[in-house]
Amino acid sequence: MEQTLRLAIVGCGAIAGWHWKALQAAAPRTRVTACVDPDVARANALAATTGGTAYASLGAALAADAADAVAIMVPHHLHEVLACEAFAARRHVFLEKPMATDVDACARIVAAARAAGTVFMLAENAQYWPGVVRAKELLVSGAIGALVTARAWCCTPFMPEFYASDGWRFSLAAAGGGVAMDAGSHFLRPLRMWCGELEQVVATTARSQADLQVESLCRALCRFDSGLVASFDAVLAVAAGATVPRFQLTGTAGEIVIDAAHVRLYGPSGGAGEVVGSSDYLQSYEGEWRDFEAAVLDATPLAAPADYALGELRGALAMYRSAASGMWERVWS
Repeated sequence: MEQTLRLAIVGCGAIAGWHWKALQAAAPRTRVTACVDPDVARANALAATTGGTAYASLGAALAADAADAVAIMVPHHLHEVLACEAFAARRHVFLEKPMATDVDACARIVAAARAAGTVFMLAENAQYWPGVVRAKELLVSGAIGALVTARAWCCTPFMPEFYASDGWRFSLAAAGGGVAMDAGSHFLRPLRMWCGELEQVVATTARSQADLQVESLCRALCRFDSGLVASFDAVLAVAAGATVPRFQLTGTAGEIVIDAAHVRLYGPSGGAGEVVGSSDYLQSYEGEWRDFEAAVLDATPLAAPADYALGELRGALAMYRSAASGMWERVWS
C-alpha cells in the first residue's frame, strides 16, 4: 500500500484554498506536490502556500509524474476533459461537484473511471456535513419517530471570490445551471440521505439580474421513492440570509432542526429544543479528504460511490425541465 499520497490540485481558485485548509486538518498522509492552473500567478501563489510545484496544465504535471492523485476544482464544463485525462494516466481522481453539466458527459467520466480502476470520488461534501450525519443517526435511532416530511433552505450571498461579475458561474455554457445545480446540491444530498432516492420534482426558477444566464432562485417540491415529500429552496442573495434553519425534519414524535451552528432535537411538545450536535459546514471538507485519503492508501470504501452524485445533477436538471413545463418531472427518466 502507498504510504503517502502525492496530490495535484487542478484549478487554483477560491475553493482550492478551502480544500487546502481541510487537507492540513484531516489528511496527514497527503502532500500537495503540484498546483495546476493556466493562470500562472494563481498556480504560483498556491504552490508557495502548499509547497507544491506550479504547472500551467494537467498534461505537464502528469508528464512530470508529479502526483498520484488529481483534485479537479475548475469550471463545470471542463470537468469531463480533465477527469478523463487523469483517468487515462491511471491517476486517482477527486472531482468537485457537479460531475459534469449533462448526463452524457457524466456517463463518459464514469466509464473512464471504471477503465482506469483507480479511486474516483465525486466531492459532494454534504455527505460529511456533521449536522447532516448527526440527523441521519437520529433518524435511524427513532429519535423523532417516523419521518413525515423535511425542508431544505439554501441561501448564499454573491461571494466575490466565487461570483465575480465576469465569472464563469454567470454563464450557462460554463456552469450548466445556477443555484440548484451548484450550491443547491449540498442541500439535495442531505434530503436524499434522509428521505430516499429522489424520483419527481415540481419547481419554479427565476433570475435576479440581466447578466446572470442561470437561475438565482429555485423553489421545488421533491417526491422520493419512500413516498415522502420535501421542500427545497435555493437562492443567491445580494447579502447573506438570516440565521434560519438550513434543514427541518418533522417526524411523528418530534423534529430535528439544523442551523448554521447546531443540531437541535425537539420532542412532541416543542419547547426550546436540546442541542445534540454540531453543524459546522466547513468540517465537511475535512471529512471528504479523510475519506479520500483512506480510500487510496488503505483501500477502504468511500462513504458514497461517485455515481451516487448523479442524483443531485439529475434532480437539478429535472427542476429546470419542470420550470419550463409547469409540471411534475421525473428525475430518472
